[in-house]
Amino acid sequence: MTLTLTADEHDVIVELMNIGVGRAASALSQLVQDEVLLSVPQLQFLSPAEARDIFCRSMPGLLAGVIQGFRGFMSGRAALLFPEDRSLELVRAMLGADLSADEISELEQETLAELGNILLNNCLATLANLLHQQIQTDLPQAFNVDTPHLLNRLSLEADGDDSMIMLVQIDFSLRESALQGYLAFLIDVHSADTFIEALRCYLAELE
Repeated sequence: MTLTLTADEHDVIVELMNIGVGRAASALSQLVQDEVLLSVPQLQFLSPAEARDIFCRSMPGLLAGVIQGFRGFMSGRAALLFPEDRSLELVRAMLGADLSADEISELEQETLAELGNILLNNCLATLANLLHQQIQTDLPQAFNVDTPHLLNRLSLEADGDDSMIMLVQIDFSLRESALQGYLAFLIDVHSADTFIEALRCYLAELE
């Protein structure tokens, strides 16, 4: 199942996500004591099959990610995703260049989990707060998976008709490291109507 949004509805979600990643960038900048730049150039609502095709084309091979469950005005799972071969580079940029490769590798899962916690929580909290809704999140978990099995990792029923994916491309710049990644929100379609209704109420308030 996919959602059909008006141009205004689509644009306001991009705006809200940019606010969320902007807040995450500010928090990360304080954490690493250096400027972090994050932006949302693209957002799509897709079926799991459509999302799988995009992942296989844009990020073939192994992925490094962080997954976090959420529930409230919408329910599902959120994931931060990067190509696995760039994850150590990202971790090094966050931890500093003074650590050895072995030390960085040991800290990879913990560092990615913290990165995912900051990014995913800021995006979800921003959506909920600005839409005057409530949301709760689980503890984040870092993971590695090959691209074809990603959706099985996100949801045991990813091939069913009871979920859709809000796929958010993010551009990530930290010190000398620049890369693209994705935020994937696997949303239970039973909560999609509540999400869209909250979005339309928000738009009405702006008029």
